[in-house]
Amino acid sequence: MNLEDIAKLAGVSRSTVSRVVNNDARVSAEVRERVTRIIDETNYRPNAAARSLASRRSRIVGLLIPQSMSEIFRDAWFPVMIQGAMDACQEADLSLTLLMESSTEPATVDRLIERTVRSHHLDGLVISTALADDVLCARLMAEAFPFVCIGQDPRFASSFVDIDNRAAARLATEHLIEHGYRRIAFIAGHRDIVAACSRHEGYADAMRAAGLPSGPVCPGEFNEHRAFTAAMDLLAGPERPEAIFAASDAMAIGVLRAAQALGLRVPGDLAVMGFDGFEDDLLESHRLTTVRQPARAIGRRAIELLSALIANPGQGPLHEIFPATLHLGATCGGNHDRLPLEAARTTTALEPGAVA
Repeated sequence: MNLEDIAKLAGVSRSTVSRVVNNDARVSAEVRERVTRIIDETNYRPNAAARSLASRRSRIVGLLIPQSMSEIFRDAWFPVMIQGAMDACQEADLSLTLLMESSTEPATVDRLIERTVRSHHLDGLVISTALADDVLCARLMAEAFPFVCIGQDPRFASSFVDIDNRAAARLATEHLIEHGYRRIAFIAGHRDIVAACSRHEGYADAMRAAGLPSGPVCPGEFNEHRAFTAAMDLLAGPERPEAIFAASDAMAIGVLRAAQALGLRVPGDLAVMGFDGFEDDLLESHRLTTVRQPARAIGRRAIELLSALIANPGQGPLHEIFPATLHLGATCGGNHDRLPLEAARTTTALEPGAVA
């Protein structure tokens, strides 16, 4: 069964059947209904390649992860976020292609643009980690190619989904301060990642507002091993911190491992704060106090916003900021409770230049 066969049974031209298959508005309701009924009765399935040529869409979107494969497997954020993206793709009848490329190296970006954008292999792209010096975003904007970042664009020039990392980190630090801790160290994520910089800024905001000197700040990456090494250095020093705020849960687990290796009690000798909070099993096994962000919902929403940009090429940038909450475990001491983070807020479809 092909288009010609459907056309003969419906008493219309082949081009009319093609328009019905591709949801072209230039078909009357009566003809559309007749053709659709015959398609259903014959169980006809349009050729995917032919549909792509007619609609100029592949129905394939990309998810770019600028980290290495080893980092993806070490950081539980990615599987949860990817599952959310896959959920949205299944609901929208889209295929998802996973890409692992640098988005800051011009030569790599050139190859990516040729392979995915100009060859029309992809309809749009989600970039999973917003980087401070991202060459790809500028190129995609110049190509007028639909894309959404997971991570806030400080200029609000491109579409993104995020949480308010700075406000969340500030309130997490305030939680430690309210427990009476004064020597609070911070183990940061990679300084090229926008979210990592925002979390560092939130920590510094809270320390400054409380009139406290900023504690040791250790540069790092969002992985357990690097955090373990940094924590061992901090905890073995002469001015041992009373608390450590790690910029991700994977890093917080590294801190807990270091404390255990040194025979320190948590929270008796050391308080530990994490950031992510999307693995319930992890949280329960370590009873970690952490900022919880909706990783799965973020992945889903990024695909939904990308679909809106693909469907409406003239659409301006879309922005959405999800709320985050402080998940209370047993690694900070006491039983001080806190409501969902007050400064985190949800906004949708902001106009270009608006502030979330």
